[in-house]
Amino acid sequence: MKRNLNMRILALTISLLLGTLPVVAAERPFALNGNGASTFITDGAGNIIGANVTVSGTATHLGMYTAVGTVQFTPDPNNPGRLLSSATATFTAANGDKLQIAFNGSLDPATGNDMGPIQFVGGTGRFDRVSGAGDFVVELNPATGAFKLTVVGRINF
Repeated sequence: MKRNLNMRILALTISLLLGTLPVVAAERPFALNGNGASTFITDGAGNIIGANVTVSGTATHLGMYTAVGTVQFTPDPNNPGRLLSSATATFTAANGDKLQIAFNGSLDPATGNDMGPIQFVGGTGRFDRVSGAGDFVVELNPATGAFKLTVVGRINF
């Protein structure tokens, strides 16, 4: 009888200790597709220097999402005719969790193609301590501001 009680106490102690171990973030594949709209920001001379963007679509680990962000454009000193793009966007998952992504790319205004690396930089809920990286491609219609966004990468949360 005493031996059974000791075994139960030992089993309970082990399960309580295991329950206090921190959960380790796991690296997972990430894919995102969406459609968006841009409202361009211009300087006094009429040059496009940025854009406010809204996007919606589907992504692994987010489900259906909506996103808002801001893009800044600067001339590429090494490649005249191209613009360097830098953006941050907050993606809101179907359950309300938020995921923040930083984009850095190179836009060809003639074709509307923008591409480059992304970094997962923060979030809320399950994305609280997110990390990871990937690549993005934007197919932009410069006349209307409409665009298609594709992201692939690896995410840790």
